[in-house]
Formats: sequence, C-alpha cells, structure tokens
Amino acid sequence: MENTFEVVKGMIAKKLEIDPATIQPESTLTDVGLDSLDTFDIIFDAEDKFGIKVPNDQVNVTTIQDVASLFDKLLAEKIASAK
Repeated sequence: MENTFEVVKGMIAKKLEIDPATIQPESTLTDVGLDSLDTFDIIFDAEDKFGIKVPNDQVNVTTIQDVASLFDKLLAEKIASAK
C-alpha cells in the first residue's frame, strides 16, 4: 500500500510545481504555499485517489501530516466497515 503522506506530498508538489523534497510532515499548508481553495483541491484529489469521502466537519488540518493522518484514519474506517 502506498504511503499516504507520500501520495499527499506528491499531489501538493504537482499542484504547486515545487520540489517534493521541500515538503515535510510538519510543514503547514500555508508554509508550502497552499491557500484554502488549494487545500480543498488537494482533499478532493485525495478523495478520488483513495476512494473515500471526507466529512466536512473533519477538515480541520494544519500540517501536511494532518492531511495524511486524516486519510489514514478514514481509510482504516473504510477497511473496518468492509469486513
């Protein structure tokens, strides 16, 4: 399975046309240059990639790791509910 952080990092790097090496887990979304609209674009792209929907009340993310952790949590819930 792909590392969620690496997938999110790749999406951000592609969207902003920046070197992925400059994106660290503790980097804030604003540190890397994402505004709120860009953040939602990344979340929508990740929803498509992972095949899950992020409830609006859970979109409380500050760092890149927050985004990856949110998707890890939702993916774990999806897998658990599929059993």
